[in-house]
Amino acid sequence: MLRTIRATQYVTALREGGSLPAIVEADDLGLYVIKFRGAGQGPLALVAELVAGEIGRTLGLNVPELVFAQVDPALGRNEPDQEIRDLLRASVGLNLALDYLPGSSMLMNSSRSTRGTTRMTA
Repeated sequence: MLRTIRATQYVTALREGGSLPAIVEADDLGLYVIKFRGAGQGPLALVAELVAGEIGRTLGLNVPELVFAQVDPALGRNEPDQEIRDLLRASVGLNLALDYLPGSSMLMNSSRSTRGTTRMTA
């Protein structure tokens, strides 16, 4: 069963991928990469990420902890970017988040047929 955290502070947008993920601070003082259910890909994309993450964990792969993230209507209300404010409003309630890995970076994988995809690496 996944833990549930409450996002308490919007830190920054990652500006990668179609879901506009962001780094948030939570009530447990941890940092998380949150994937918003209000993004264009919709909640089914989050279900797919959850299933893929848990399959990876079951297979023994190192997968960052997945958690449910509660987004309050007040989160990001002072965010100057209208697109992000709209996304936060559309994502009030439960969302999916992954434990943020400090020092991680985006890696472009162009050596295989998955050209153009990105993944977080530590």
